[in-house]
Amino acid sequence: MFIPMLVTDFLRRAVKQYGKKIGIVDGEKRFTYAQYGERANRLSNGLLNLGVRKGDRVAVIDFNSHRFLEAYYGVPQIGAIILPINIRLSPNEVAYILNDSKAKYLMINEELADIVKPVKDELKAIEKYILLRDGLAKTDLGIEGMEYEELLLQSSPVIERDFGLDETDAAMMFYTSGTTAHPKGLMVTHRNMYFDALNVIFSNRFTHRSVMLHAIPLFHGAGWTSPYSLTWVGGKHVMLRQFREQPICQLIQREKVTNLFLVPIMVNTLVSYEDIGKYDLSSLERLFIVGSPLSEKLARAAREKIGCEVLEGYGLTETMLLTDAPLKNYLANLSEEEKMQKVVSAGFANLFSEVRVVNGKGEDVKPDSKEMGEVIARGNNVVDRYWNLPEETERTWVNGWFHTGDMATIDEDEYIQIVDRKKDMIISGGENIGTREIEEVIYEHPSVSEVVIVAAPHERWGETPAAIVVLKEGQNVTKEELISYCKGRLAGFKVPKVVEFVDSLPKSGVGKILKRELKERFWEGLERKIA
Repeated sequence: MFIPMLVTDFLRRAVKQYGKKIGIVDGEKRFTYAQYGERANRLSNGLLNLGVRKGDRVAVIDFNSHRFLEAYYGVPQIGAIILPINIRLSPNEVAYILNDSKAKYLMINEELADIVKPVKDELKAIEKYILLRDGLAKTDLGIEGMEYEELLLQSSPVIERDFGLDETDAAMMFYTSGTTAHPKGLMVTHRNMYFDALNVIFSNRFTHRSVMLHAIPLFHGAGWTSPYSLTWVGGKHVMLRQFREQPICQLIQREKVTNLFLVPIMVNTLVSYEDIGKYDLSSLERLFIVGSPLSEKLARAAREKIGCEVLEGYGLTETMLLTDAPLKNYLANLSEEEKMQKVVSAGFANLFSEVRVVNGKGEDVKPDSKEMGEVIARGNNVVDRYWNLPEETERTWVNGWFHTGDMATIDEDEYIQIVDRKKDMIISGGENIGTREIEEVIYEHPSVSEVVIVAAPHERWGETPAAIVVLKEGQNVTKEELISYCKGRLAGFKVPKVVEFVDSLPKSGVGKILKRELKERFWEGLERKIA
């Protein structure tokens, strides 16, 4: 008999096998898996009572919370589609996503009401609001709706009918980060998330003994899968509302956290925390880095300060997790430097993904760590189209392969090294220059905290690398000193001709550096634009 692969089965298994176990820690609140399952069922029935039907989009604007975890099951188990919204977006950006997705219902934390209030009248499809409350209600929300806990109290804890779900049904809807254009919507099926959950379980070696601290927001690409993968094996979820160094260290120590997902900027902040040595972080087994490439310098700092295995993973909104970078056991005799180069690469294809690096003709590049090509991928975890964008879909999915737009090399052991975004490639005098290589070199400078390389116009060469640098507090380096530093470490055509020092770099809501904004400063007013 064919049994569909449904993410909603994960919580049912956890309730049956680990019902008495604490499954969620959220501040002072603790919920067993039995309570987790009951509350998710109450949410499902409450949504049905409000009129939610199969295929309806239910958007969520909230901090990391037990409610968010409940929604990851309570929404899709009745055939509706959960739509997590980035709380760092502007009201206009949120309005675009809500309107484009045609979301009918919005669960929103009362403390985040200002994200919606200015554009409330522009939200064409929203029919009802569900208000999420952490403390005392605000006096002037400007939004009327049902309070979440009241909705649950009025609803049955038992799901009494089969909703006829199929693994090809959409379970959730996400939007790309939109750093270069409007965000693009993606319908993610139960089957997509099922296989992504398997990839994450194997990559992070999740078991019922695992304790994961949710430091990355649940609206982030790296946060989507953990409500499913960790629940499936009966691990413990520890919620963190906002990223702060002290609360993270306190929670790791108190809850004996074993697994932590972070993006590089979070790692940098954590390892720079002056009081990190005051906490017992010995329970941590694995720090998994996602979102953007990890520098060797930061990887070493993380190992030294946190004292656990550091792994990097690679994926996109459209693909979820594609690769990870554990050291293959037959490479144990490599030098420490060679090992580190493997570990901080994007890694190799995980169990349920196919990944290739190809040239412009679609041929695999040489596995020599030199020839660059585009990363393409396919697998059950890869989404197959954009929402209502047929032309963009046709350009991006070719012959069954998703074209990531990321440029990379691959070595003889199948480790992929992301060199650049295809659109970020600098072409100077006919030479292709990957910005990541230059960033790595400058990042090694002891006075540098952050750096980004973009293309600036050059009268002779067309384009030249420009370095925008954030120095560490109290440090002082001149443009000439930094260029001299690069000359001894890079080919001449790769050395930045332009260096600017800034107090901070513009970042998206998920911590990605907004290169487009930095590029536009250099090209403003010129006939030719790059973005």
